[in-house]
Amino acid sequence: MRTIAEARDRAQLILGAVSLVIWFAVAFGLAVPWVMAGEPDTRIILAGTIGLAAAAVPWLAYRPLVRRLTARPNRESR
Repeated sequence: MRTIAEARDRAQLILGAVSLVIWFAVAFGLAVPWVMAGEPDTRIILAGTIGLAAAAVPWLAYRPLVRRLTARPNRESR
């Protein structure tokens, strides 16, 4: 069984990676077509802001993920 600190570190690692992928996909998925269409530069900042908001959503699962990681047996100790 993992300690609370280990579970929190692991949850932060997992959610950070998921958030990075979501931000990258949303921000660049919006920015590239807007640049190709000749939109003003302020749209690029808007794409990053929308990506940031979308990347924050997975962090709502932080507490349930920590609980699940502490309840799960540690596979490394076998």
